[in-house]
Amino acid sequence: MTTPYPNDQAQRISMLDQIRGFALFAIFIVNIFGLALVNPANPTWLGTAIETTVAVVFEDSARPLFAMMFGISLVLIYSRLHTKGTNPYPTLIRRLVILFFVGGLHGYVIWAGDILLMYASAGLVLLTCLRLPTHWLLGLAFLFWLGYSTGVDLLDGYTSVQMNPEQWMKDALPPNQTYPTGVEYLLIEWSSMIDHLGYFFFGMYAYRSGIFSRALDDRDRKWRIAAVFLLSGLLGKAALYAGASSPLVAHLDDVYAFLVSLGVGLGLLLAGTSRKSISNFLIPFTAVGKLTFTHYLLQSVIFVSLFRESGRTFFNGMGIWDPPGYVFALFIGLLVFAAQLLASPVWLKYFYYGPLEWVWRIGTHMKWVPMIRKRPRNQEYRS
Repeated sequence: MTTPYPNDQAQRISMLDQIRGFALFAIFIVNIFGLALVNPANPTWLGTAIETTVAVVFEDSARPLFAMMFGISLVLIYSRLHTKGTNPYPTLIRRLVILFFVGGLHGYVIWAGDILLMYASAGLVLLTCLRLPTHWLLGLAFLFWLGYSTGVDLLDGYTSVQMNPEQWMKDALPPNQTYPTGVEYLLIEWSSMIDHLGYFFFGMYAYRSGIFSRALDDRDRKWRIAAVFLLSGLLGKAALYAGASSPLVAHLDDVYAFLVSLGVGLGLLLAGTSRKSISNFLIPFTAVGKLTFTHYLLQSVIFVSLFRESGRTFFNGMGIWDPPGYVFALFIGLLVFAAQLLASPVWLKYFYYGPLEWVWRIGTHMKWVPMIRKRPRNQEYRS
């Protein structure tokens, strides 16, 4: 298969959809343990081996990859609206506010592992940085990744200083009062947002610097960089998982986890733009990536409806299975994602958007948008 040079917007968006679809898969694999509320008693050797592999390869690396994609999308939408002569900020604010409330509803009513509210909160902060020069975005990315996320871990590990933004926010609230439902949940999400800001900035920098439009330039060197990032990250994460205390790995969890994210992200970009058959690997993720919002929430609804005790509010206790073993939960998860892979292109054959993407788009642009694709006239009256 010959992949065209990714210098037009449609091709770049297709690549973003592919990487976003893969990132959704990675997050889902990590979330399965909590989505099914896996019973850790009596683990099997197979379950332990798979769980270890997932922890080293995906855990703490999937979210940063997805955060980078979110940062890219934010800059992309801003650029498109700005090019059309439209003020991007009202549109982006509406988009993020909708995501904020959907994330809050998802996290409080359905499943506690929501990331949407945190991403929406980060997006509202990032709006203030969209006009910054490219080198500023890169500087902020390193500041929050190494200066904050990694710096906090190093301070906690090697000094008596305790950096806990969540506790600071709680301490700032008036004492001895009853707070509205959800306040503590918001504080947890906002603390997590600060920890992830560097990854959003890396995504913004990646798109603004033209990495996607130069994907076919100097590919051998980029493959080597991706391999170094990935292998270094995996070795570091494996050492941390094994309990190594060497200064080369101790308290550097965020460094090695994000190196894996960078290696995977760059590798997916290079694979997706390859002129060889390796590019076919990512094609199934394209349609899933276009329906990420719908699929992400659907995964939660399916799992809390299948497994008792994993959901919140009225979902808690309504499943058909008690907390399962890890292998069984993972098997169900792979079946669910396989169904999403198969259903997504079929859905997009008849509809422009996923159900939630459609509602989100209407709310974002404050106007009606068509959902159903028009069939060709020669098929319209075919019996």
